[in-house]
Amino acid sequence: MLKLQLTRDGAYDDEYLELPATLADVGEVMSQLDETSSNVASTRIYGAISDVWNIGRYLKRANVNDPDHLKKLNRIAEIVNTLGREQCLVFEGALDAESVNGLDDVIAIGERLEDYILVPEITTDRELGVCLVEFGVKPFSESVRPYLDFGKIGAEYYADHGGAYISCGYVLRKDSADQALLDFTQPHPAQEFGGMNIG
Repeated sequence: MLKLQLTRDGAYDDEYLELPATLADVGEVMSQLDETSSNVASTRIYGAISDVWNIGRYLKRANVNDPDHLKKLNRIAEIVNTLGREQCLVFEGALDAESVNGLDDVIAIGERLEDYILVPEITTDRELGVCLVEFGVKPFSESVRPYLDFGKIGAEYYADHGGAYISCGYVLRKDSADQALLDFTQPHPAQEFGGMNIG
């Protein structure tokens, strides 16, 4: 689902436009906004309601009155409407991980979600560092592990490989991830971080 929250002249009387939408749907919402202000040029996307929680910030510069923008917004909605929960999370992280300069970038990312992985339960540099050590991406002997700065290990990996932390994991491009992380994201029964506590 993708629903745009529209406002005019910064007023608090918002209206919602569910996508995909027709020009007639946009016209109906615009007529409702006319009751707040007749300044059509001041119409803005204030936010969005979507299963891809952060997508609204990447749509704010779009103009729903522009047929080309509306076509692209509809394409984004079509993409979102086909996604399961995990794919929505990957989309969320991929948007934050990439440089997004407009609707074309949002569409391109949405159409290539298979190029990204979600490493579950890794939401901080420290948790990433523990994961990297535990799975041998950054090998250290057991004797030195209690003295490691896992936050620094994770921060260095993040700086080198990019990606983004979201509420339930770490999203990054597959071509930037080490094989151990790729293996970790594949379904395995009873996956555990050994005896290490990543919390």
